Amino acid sequence: GLICNTNTKRWQWSDGSPLDYKPPSYDSNLDQPCSTGTSWDIHEGGYWSNGTNNITKSRTLYVFCTLQLQPPLSGDGCDGVNEERVDGTCYQVRSNAVSWQDAQGICRSLGSTVASIHSLEANQFVRREALVQGAVNGIYIGATSPSNTNTFSWIDGSKWDYQNYYPGFPIAGKGQCLAMDTFSNSGEWMNMDCNSRMGVACARKAESPHNNCTAGPWNEGQVIYSPGYPYDASEPCDYFLTVPPGKRVRVQVLLLEANTCCDRLVMEDNLLGGNIVANLTGEVTGQYYTTLSSNFMRVSWQPKGGVNVRGTV
Repeated sequence: GLICNTNTKRWQWSDGSPLDYKPPSYDSNLDQPCSTGTSWDIHEGGYWSNGTNNITKSRTLYVFCTLQLQPPLSGDGCDGVNEERVDGTCYQVRSNAVSWQDAQGICRSLGSTVASIHSLEANQFVRREALVQGAVNGIYIGATSPSNTNTFSWIDGSKWDYQNYYPGFPIAGKGQCLAMDTFSNSGEWMNMDCNSRMGVACARKAESPHNNCTAGPWNEGQVIYSPGYPYDASEPCDYFLTVPPGKRVRVQVLLLEANTCCDRLVMEDNLLGGNIVANLTGEVTGQYYTTLSSNFMRVSWQPKGGVNVRGTV
């Protein structure tokens, strides 16, 4: 994986990292200004040899690949950057000073909505997280009053079972959006004009692991998860899918996250001994696969380790 950096004329690894290790014995070219058109290989005894790529003889060499592992998923269902769980909800604060409309877009990009708050614990947590993230001049929370009155409701449709208004707020006509004062110790709320620019608290329900492997029966439109998704992808499982005679089975892979070295999702036409419809690994999202001739499909999740990946949905 050594390549020549044409700017510095120094050897570096092909992933951009510096050459910070040299073996006990190696070709002296490793210490010289580099040039393109050459390659490196390891000989018996660990010697690093340098040669031209334009060789006339054909050679067969082994190749060793490396993969940067992703950090392990947490066990609380909140795996985003700076995302924490309170009351079964994952909260995340962004300090960008934006309008209400842009705040909604930020949360959507994180798979969340602007946060509804249902307990003192959650309110205190969101305020502390806002300070950690530098959002000291207030943040949007997810309630609005479309009629610009003093009646607010959560945009995610959840029950209004907790509130922490400043005394005298909300004030009718002052603004249709709700903000938390992160500068105050108690994180009190006030209504604001929706064009005001401040940070935003986002929230989503924490994911729960799907622990069981079962062959079915599965119904049309039902979502199927690999065992342990999204925290553990190491358990194999076969799924047997059936539609009425004369029809074909069509499956959408909403998400596949598998190690290309080891883990596979295999779909077969029929339940046993059928043609392969798909043999998938790596990352796949939103793709459809249909049986060729049968009203049966066997879907087989075949991990060999399932290390630091989520599995499939």
